[in-house]
Amino acid sequence: MLSSAFFFIRHGDLRRPQERDDENALRKKGIGLDPAKMAMERERRAPNQPIGWCVVQLDENYNWWVEKTDRPSDNSDEERLSILDPKQVEYVFDLLESLREYGLQGDVVLRAFLPFSIEKDLGGGRVRLRITEEELGKSEEKLFALPNTFGEAGHYAEFLDHISLLRAKLLNDTYSFVQRLTVTELEEGVRENCELEGQPALHVFQEIAGILEYSPMGFEPEKEEEDAENLTKGVEEEWTA
Repeated sequence: MLSSAFFFIRHGDLRRPQERDDENALRKKGIGLDPAKMAMERERRAPNQPIGWCVVQLDENYNWWVEKTDRPSDNSDEERLSILDPKQVEYVFDLLESLREYGLQGDVVLRAFLPFSIEKDLGGGRVRLRITEEELGKSEEKLFALPNTFGEAGHYAEFLDHISLLRAKLLNDTYSFVQRLTVTELEEGVRENCELEGQPALHVFQEIAGILEYSPMGFEPEKEEEDAENLTKGVEEEWTA
């Protein structure tokens, strides 16, 4: 749970065993514990990632948005980035399980997100995160997941196309529609549902859950709606306690 993670942020050592081993290795190289030098060394040895760290802010709907990163940007109109918190990551991965028998590709899922671990609680609903090599869905650590929309590879867009296709297959296999549901019809339905929510910007969780929980009008299962409501309630309780 997020609450336990933040207990250790406030009261304990944030470093994982690997990070402590890294510091010992840096000492042997003569870098010592100088924060700036240590950060530069970690950045140099880290995998080639578009972002090394970011600061995220919790909004009034208990969703997280990226406030700033170490990535230089000269585009003032750049779309605001949203990020999945650990509870939302778990919820999404649970929904993805239903698509395995329809050909879900794990590599497509993992390429679509950049995993981040909690580095520091900045207070006021703001947290500093750092890129990690931990794997989403397998790590015991509670990870945030940022959509990988950087560069020209289009990994996140590929993921959305992939799960839209598989969700359409699942629905056609589950219900006896007069005509088979097409991916285009699914995408149009998801877009209409998102517009009805009236949010100024679509959060990544709404976008993904909108696809993975989509059913045509008249075929909506009640359980999925209840699960989403319970998730929001759980996040609210943790952050208002």
